[in-house]
Amino acid sequence: MKVVSRKSSNPATQRRDLMLSQRTRAAALRQVFPDVAQLQIELVFNDVTTAMPSPQVHTLYPAAPAFFRFVCPCADCDGDFDLTIAVTELIGNASGRKRGRISASGQLCCHGIRLRDRATNKPCSMQLNFQLVASPPTTA
Repeated sequence: MKVVSRKSSNPATQRRDLMLSQRTRAAALRQVFPDVAQLQIELVFNDVTTAMPSPQVHTLYPAAPAFFRFVCPCADCDGDFDLTIAVTELIGNASGRKRGRISASGQLCCHGIRLRDRATNKPCSMQLNFQLVASPPTTA
């Protein structure tokens, strides 16, 4: 009986699997940011060379993993968007201020490479506009 070996997956799939593993191991939002009851992350993608992916909204509650990296929506791209610094700055800058909702926005570019552009090493042209909104716990 011949044993079938598992084919190695492409780099984009390997990277996505690694990110899933890292997300699974991430501490809970309540441990990293105890003063946040809810974090809403809105992602709007823009790419002039291809069809626009749909916007995404992620709402994280205290039990959710404090993991703020999102894969590029282009299936053949090995890049991602890391919002960890933006989230940390937003919540860190708010400490010591009057409690209330805080928000920040920004833009990132994907630095991955799409499969079709591997030979030329041309970076992905996907851009991300993001909006972060952090809400404190309600007080009774």
